[in-house]
Amino acid sequence: MPINPIAVVREVIEEYKSHIRTEFRARDQKLRGALERELAAPGFLAQAPFFQAHRPFRAGKPWAELGLDAKLSRVLEERSQAKAAFLHQSDAISHLLSPDATPTVVTTGTGSGKTECFLAPVIQNAIEDATRFKRSGLTAILVYPMNALANDQEARIASYLKDSGHTYVNVGRYDRSTKAEMREQWRANPPHILLTNYVMLEYLLVRPADRDGIFANHRCRFLVLDEVHSYRGSLGVNIALLIRRVGAHLAGARQDWGAADRSDARRFPRLIHVATSATIKSVEET
Repeated sequence: MPINPIAVVREVIEEYKSHIRTEFRARDQKLRGALERELAAPGFLAQAPFFQAHRPFRAGKPWAELGLDAKLSRVLEERSQAKAAFLHQSDAISHLLSPDATPTVVTTGTGSGKTECFLAPVIQNAIEDATRFKRSGLTAILVYPMNALANDQEARIASYLKDSGHTYVNVGRYDRSTKAEMREQWRANPPHILLTNYVMLEYLLVRPADRDGIFANHRCRFLVLDEVHSYRGSLGVNIALLIRRVGAHLAGARQDWGAADRSDARRFPRLIHVATSATIKSVEET
């Protein structure tokens, strides 16, 4: 059913006016008259409606041709309701899954599927790792500025894994709600994919038992900063230092098995940093 945006805006404004009249009931007629004049003044409660039209995103390669697990690619097709990914999605996924992957920044508008740009490679890498090694251990750390985002992403990852039949890949969320029992379990069997925020990532580094246990025997390939524009000024400096510390701890983590041959790129992958934002504009727009 089509929605008339003008009518919706007018209805919201009228409801807001009604709320103000109810909350600020003045007995003095002059005061009531002044309130009504202000409420009727253009732009007092709301600006004029703003509409923006977006051109369709360019199509990229089909999901089935991006090097993803066949079941996972079918799930992505169903979720996106399209056989092909957007161009920025297919470029990012293909690059991050390639042996020559490099640090990557994805800047694209809201609703353009930027999350899948890193989630698809992260999940694919975890599937391959769990299938090959059949052991627990970090393969990716996803850092979010807010717990709400982490909660949403955890649910999305879980649904992708369930619908594609790869429920043996373990996902954990490390935040203030994480119970001591769960942290103890992760110290013995770390999840493949860990979601957290920058405050709790700091806690993870300063808690010796968690740091030594959860990082042990990792095969961490991806460190993702979602909504990277959130980190500005002094906070941005602190986050940069935090990311360096994470890299240092990963490099020095305990490795109890398969450590003789460090040339194995699967057992000892090179850490790839990924950042995403719907706010930062591209330098060149074509």
